[in-house]
Formats: sequence, structure tokens, C-alpha cells
Amino acid sequence: MRRKLSPAGTAVDETAATSPENARIRDVDDVDRRILHELGRNARTSLERLAEVSGLAPSSVKRRMARLEASGVIRGYTVQLDQRRLGLGLQALIGVFAAAGVTREALTALLTEQEEIVRAWTTAGSADALALIHARDSDHLEQIILRLQRTKAVVHTRTQILLTELVSRG
Repeated sequence: MRRKLSPAGTAVDETAATSPENARIRDVDDVDRRILHELGRNARTSLERLAEVSGLAPSSVKRRMARLEASGVIRGYTVQLDQRRLGLGLQALIGVFAAAGVTREALTALLTEQEEIVRAWTTAGSADALALIHARDSDHLEQIILRLQRTKAVVHTRTQILLTELVSRG
């Protein structure tokens, strides 16, 4: 494994592939973790609050955040929507079983077309992909499932309705 310095001066391990998504930052310390934890709770946390949590001056926090952004540890800042207040209170995970020969790109395109799918992953399990959806109610969920099943790219689906969220770490 080779080590190099990123443009931000951070030590990075390079894998054989040496692509940026495969590089891993090595110099994340406990102070960085406290900053990241607080940002994970609220991406709009002020520099003053981050300074309080980390024990650093706001200017030092800002430099650390810039380093974490440049290294790809922080990929962006998002807003979390309350889907229930938007009328989309039913959540489900849909396991998608693709037809033979369907490429990952084709499956990605199909899932991207479904506006109710908010996240999707390929899996190492029995399903080829797992999609997180937000629906208005069970009728809406059924429409989404049938829409997927009607395509030639999908052999069948397996759905699990989500009830109470137990842990959320952003």
C-alpha cells in the first residue's frame, strides 16, 4: 500500500486502483470525529458550536472542515425532510431481482426514474438491488411495486414495510 499527501496535505492510503473513491484518509483524529459527529447531528451547526465541541478556535475548525472536504470525508451538506409532513409517511425497502443480462447501469436508470425511490444500493444478498421508497399509503406503495414489476428488467420484487426507526446517524 502506498502513502501520499492529498492536495490538502492529508496522508492518504492508495489502493491498487488509485481512484479517488478508493483512497482512504488516515489522519482523522478524535477532534475531527467530534466535529463530524456534531455535523452528522445537524449539518447547519455553527462554527462556534463546533469550536465548543472540539475545543478549538472557530478558525481551526474551519481549516479542519476544509481539509475533510478536500479529502472527500465530507462529501456535502444536506437537508433532512420530514417525509410524513410531506404526505409520504409509509417507508419500505424493495428488494429488486433483475432479469438476466440487465446491467447495473440499466438498473440504476430504472430506479432513478421512480421518483419515490430516495436511495438504492446494489447488494451482496439475494436481491440485485435494494431501494428505499417513501409512499403516501399502501395503495401508493402497491403502484410503485407494480410499476417496477411491469418492466422487462425486473423479474420480481420483495418488499418490507418499515415501522419505527430505531437509530439514525445521518
